[in-house]
Parts: sequence; structure tokens; C-alpha cells
Amino acid sequence: MLNTKGLALEVRLSAYLDGELGDAERRELDDLLTRSDEARQILDTLKAGSAFGNTAFQDFLHDPVPLNVVRRIKQGSASVSPAGERIVEARTSAANAKLWPRALAASLALLLFGGTAGYIIGSKQGGLSDLPQTAAASRGWLDEIADYHRIYASQRDHLVELAADEKPQIESWLNASVGVPFRIPDLTSRGLAFQGARLLVVQGKPVAQLMYRDQEGDVIGFCFLRNSDNTSVTDPKEDIRDDLALISWKKPGASFVIVGPSSDAALQAIASDISQEI
Repeated sequence: MLNTKGLALEVRLSAYLDGELGDAERRELDDLLTRSDEARQILDTLKAGSAFGNTAFQDFLHDPVPLNVVRRIKQGSASVSPAGERIVEARTSAANAKLWPRALAASLALLLFGGTAGYIIGSKQGGLSDLPQTAAASRGWLDEIADYHRIYASQRDHLVELAADEKPQIESWLNASVGVPFRIPDLTSRGLAFQGARLLVVQGKPVAQLMYRDQEGDVIGFCFLRNSDNTSVTDPKEDIRDDLALISWKKPGASFVIVGPSSDAALQAIASDISQEI
């Protein structure tokens, strides 16, 4: 069985669709699919692409091979008279008319699949530096938060800049740096222990990042930044970035997000608690 944890969600769901995952990972994705519209949409797209490719290739395989190809295989380089060539071509024209549109469809299916796979592999191996500028420009602040979280959550000894025992300094430092008044949320009732904080820069703006660790050792981040919109209020919304889930919402003058493993079903409840408190 495959282990796809840490890979792009498209890759994980493709393996899920093919029945190549172990029971634990399959249950994790089952839970994600019940919670995430985005994950369900990706799975539906993969199913549709698989059905299209299977149909195109089945049709391709069942069509007759053009007789001139069969003849050349059998005869090798043996010469054929022009008259005989014209007779064979006339007899195969109807088959060709049916074959080549299907071959084209199959080729397009391969092209689309290859392009998608190439993008997924390339983004994992080479990062986003080689993507066209238009694709890089379309990345929002949530994408950058996911990138930061993926890096810092793996740092055992340097998870944060200021540790949890420096709460007064953290609050005064980030209040002044980010410009969003706050108090560090107490999430012990959710089984989360506060670890400390660090300051990020996203799209040229300072972002506060508060770090928590759950009882299984997974890191949950709470990030926020100041924005110029003094009227918008939105409810928490979930987005998926590969193996991470991000629950984001807005209040006048600020944007907030909770980020953690996509398998953690408690993230929505954590976001709801914080959005009411902060």
C-alpha cells in the first residue's frame, strides 16, 4: 500500500480512487471528503477524467488497425504497386475516419493527465519558482501561510521566536508590529498547548503567527494580519492546501486563519471558538 501523506491532495485522492492506500490513510481521506467541498470537487474531477480516459482508450483499442499498417508490418520493405496502394487506401478510409478522432481524444487525455502530473511533481520537487509569473501572482495569502506553516511546524527546536512563557512580550510585540489588537487565545479546553509566536511577512504585510501543539504532537497555527477593509465580516471557511487545512474568516480591519493537518476534524470548532473570542 502507498503512503501519500505530505503529497499534493490530487495525488492522494488519485491513490484513494485507485484503492492503493492503507486503511488508516483511507479513513483520514474519508473524513476529509465529508468536511471539504474542495476535496470532493477534486475527487469528482479525477473520476470524470478517469472515465473519459478509459472510454477513449477502450474505443481506440477496439477500432481496426489500418490495413496499410498491417500490410507494411507483414511485408516489411516489400514494394507495393501504386494501384494496389490505392485499393487498400480506399478500403481503409472509412476506418481511418472513425479511428483518428478517437486517437486524438485519447492523445488529449494523455496530454491533460501528463500536464497535471507534471505540475504536481514539479511543484513538489522544484517549488513554485519555475511557474509562469501569472500562476505565481495568483497565489493568495493563504498559500503563503500554508508554506510557512509547513516549514516551521517541522522545527522542533526553533518552532517559535518567543516562547509561551513570554506572553506579555508576545502580545505587546505583535500588537505593535501587526496593528491588530488581540489577546492570546486559551485553547486548553481543545487539548492545545500554547508554544509561542513568531512574526511573518506575507505579501509585504506583517503577519502574527501563534503556535499550538495538540496531544498527538501536531502543530496548529493561528495567524492574522491587518487589512484595509473596515466593514467585511465573514464566517469561517475551509480551504485545502495538499495535506493542510486552513479555516479563514474576516472581521473589520483584520483577516484570520487557523492552519493545521487536513485530517484534524477539530479545526472548524477551534476557528469558531477564536472568532468569537478575538
